[in-house]
Amino acid sequence: MTSLTAHVQFTPNEANSCCSSGITSSLIRATTYSHGSICFGSLLVAIIQALRQLANQARGEGECTALLCIVECILSCIEGILEYFNKWAYVYVGLYGYGYIDAGKNVIALFKSRGWEVIIADDLVSNVLFMLSLVVGLIMGAVGLIIDASTDWFAGFGENAQVFAFL
Repeated sequence: MTSLTAHVQFTPNEANSCCSSGITSSLIRATTYSHGSICFGSLLVAIIQALRQLANQARGEGECTALLCIVECILSCIEGILEYFNKWAYVYVGLYGYGYIDAGKNVIALFKSRGWEVIIADDLVSNVLFMLSLVVGLIMGAVGLIIDASTDWFAGFGENAQVFAFL
């Protein structure tokens, strides 16, 4: 799809109809030469999603829920980063026919050479800030549970005292 878009943008006379040479060559490249690179990028995301699902299921069983929640959050951040770079790596795969790893390296090199690290950092900073907020919230919840165990501040909440102390 990315190579098709590039053909339409940069050589519109090659992509002037649905069966033109530009569109046909893009389709052939995506389904033959570049298919493995596209599948590899998708496989990486699928592995991270599977690990997140395993962490989610283990968390549902009730043991080490805080640790598994942190692991799931970290995997979610990694998944977001992979999906972000997949978009740009797929563009390189479609345009130039690079392998997935080489395309990813070339995207990073392009961003650095153009001074676009700020764009990348700006997009990734929100993930880091979310993870930091989550960790601080969990630490404060643990402090609340410690206060609940050592004082009677939350005694008025009855059976749900630990929940309210954590929150």
